Amino acid sequence: MPSWITETSLRAEHGLAHGSEVHLPEGARLTPSASQLLAERKIRIKYIGDDGRVFLPDEADAGASQKASVHPLTSANARPGNRCAVCHSQVEKKTELLTLLDSEQLVPKTHPRIALRGKLDTLISQTVWVQTQFAVSFEEYPLLRHSLADLRSFMGNLLRSEVTGEVTGEVQAEISMGDLNDETIHRISHHPLKYLGHDHIVPELSHGPNISLLNVLRAMAREAEVEACKAFQTDSFNLTRPDIVQGLNRLSSALYVLMLMVLVVETTGSLPELGVIS
Repeated sequence: MPSWITETSLRAEHGLAHGSEVHLPEGARLTPSASQLLAERKIRIKYIGDDGRVFLPDEADAGASQKASVHPLTSANARPGNRCAVCHSQVEKKTELLTLLDSEQLVPKTHPRIALRGKLDTLISQTVWVQTQFAVSFEEYPLLRHSLADLRSFMGNLLRSEVTGEVTGEVQAEISMGDLNDETIHRISHHPLKYLGHDHIVPELSHGPNISLLNVLRAMAREAEVEACKAFQTDSFNLTRPDIVQGLNRLSSALYVLMLMVLVVETTGSLPELGVIS
């Protein structure tokens, strides 16, 4: 019997950033409300088999001999090429100095885009670790846990977009945390006293471990934004991937807002009603 994924379980167990992905167990089925939620947020589905292989929806129902697994990040199912990005010739042997820039080109690991991927990889791994702490600290405040899950989902979307070259577009570059949309997060980050009842903070020891952990993520997001500027800035001071730079800029603001929300909860024991703020 297939297992059913409900809207409630999606919200509880997955980050649901607009334009991102969810990985579901092979054979799982979605209830109508769960399907609608994913469709509204333009979230793609991948299925994971018992052996860890990842399948696209069309492959998930195929017979065992017909299934073709894909890369969990890029969805590619073809062997990458070995062409030098500088001279465009085939590389007979890939050395430890080289790595894939995309599905065809090899570049030195000092390439600016590879440096950016390293920053994003570190940020994502640190965020997953922080999530394990939040699962215990904020069991009674699912909004806080879900907000961090949505930000983790957004980070993955940025990394996937950079690796595949798929431009996220304006809608996908907009960040959200639960029901807090991009504009609401922006307003809270500039006027926290008005909306949260607490003014701006400079993190310090007295704020405790949760604020400290989130502040590390915020600082790492800023570092990744600087690396993105290095990777995508042209000689005329334009950006070839403004969507990624914008996304990282908004990510650090969202993490700052989450820091403030956590501080308010830990200080007062409650959180103001937050929705779309005008």
